[in-house]
Amino acid sequence: MAPVAERAVYDQFRMTVHAVTDLSEHLRRVTFRAPELTRHETNGPDEYFGLLMPPPGHAAVTMPSADRLNVRQAIRALPEDQRPDLRWYTIRRLRREVGEIDVDIVLHGDAGPGSRWAGAARPGHEVGFRAGTATYAPPEGARHRLLAADETALPALAAILESGQAAPEGTEPHVFVEVPDESYRQPVAADVPVSWLYRGGDEPGSRLLPAVRAASLPVVDYAWLCGESALASGLRRHLVRDRGVDRRRILFSGYWKLGQART
Repeated sequence: MAPVAERAVYDQFRMTVHAVTDLSEHLRRVTFRAPELTRHETNGPDEYFGLLMPPPGHAAVTMPSADRLNVRQAIRALPEDQRPDLRWYTIRRLRREVGEIDVDIVLHGDAGPGSRWAGAARPGHEVGFRAGTATYAPPEGARHRLLAADETALPALAAILESGQAAPEGTEPHVFVEVPDESYRQPVAADVPVSWLYRGGDEPGSRLLPAVRAASLPVVDYAWLCGESALASGLRRHLVRDRGVDRRRILFSGYWKLGQART
């Protein structure tokens, strides 16, 4: 797979909810504050982090040991009734001058702990932050870039497009987004054309995979494919088998899996 950005230190700290804004029926923006965020450095436009949420019925979050590189192992070492829920989200925007980050969370009821927590989030609520890394890292000279996402990867895609790193001078990005319907659309960088696809009640990938297969694309120099697991792996398989794209130039990530709680 294509390499991702490396991070030497994975910071961990508490932060509080500063504001909650509903961007649409299905998308909630939560703004967090922490003094440590004034010193945080992102290493790419789609950097993600681990959101540590108190278990149901708890107001405060118990932080796992920061000494363990594997945060899930550190969580399992805690008493069962104190273990926080962990889900990974994109840092949509970092404002170091005030120690804030915006995080856009797709709402889907109580189907998973992230959506359940976000649906009830209020200013003053406490959570934990565990640093992650960025995945979008096209190699130098990658002119023709393919970016594809579903609704869960749309915040990361929007951050990439807004950063200008999807279409630096001399490059040609090809961007596809599949969402259930128009209500899931978000504003993205106006200077990059986006093919919006609507699957309705069909399975993830039912519109995106055929659209990419049918697209008249040049040789793809780099691909960023994120969203539902089968969608991302299906796109990767098509690029490798049918278009001859080098696996080392494809970044793909399953943000969630159909039939399982989103992670």
